[in-house]
Amino acid sequence: MKDAPIQAAVEALEQQRCDATVAEDLPKLASLLDDDLTFVHSTGYVHGKSEYLSFLTEKIKVRQIVRPQPLAYRLLPDMVITTGHLEQTLARRTDGSELNIRAVVTEIWVKREVGWKLLHLHSGRLPD
Repeated sequence: MKDAPIQAAVEALEQQRCDATVAEDLPKLASLLDDDLTFVHSTGYVHGKSEYLSFLTEKIKVRQIVRPQPLAYRLLPDMVITTGHLEQTLARRTDGSELNIRAVVTEIWVKREVGWKLLHLHSGRLPD
């Protein structure tokens, strides 16, 4: 299958994104995000790249990210759309209170000259 290497590459980048987020490796995370990123949180907040990185630095610590099942992939020319469930444990930096989020997430990865970048992420909470 000719698309298998593309899917494997994006799958690896998504794992790197999750790992960098939990490790608070902001330079690595920034390298995976497109400069035109739109990040829509399950709460409705919308951030661009710099706002998202500031949000992680100032407001929220991501303690854990779990993908309870494999992502679904749709490969298009120079674009990969992923959809799947995500479970996160977060801590507010202001008071340390924890949040547990279960969501369905859709991501759009785009092919740039320097490689694949996350252009768009939209998260919607799943009912309890």
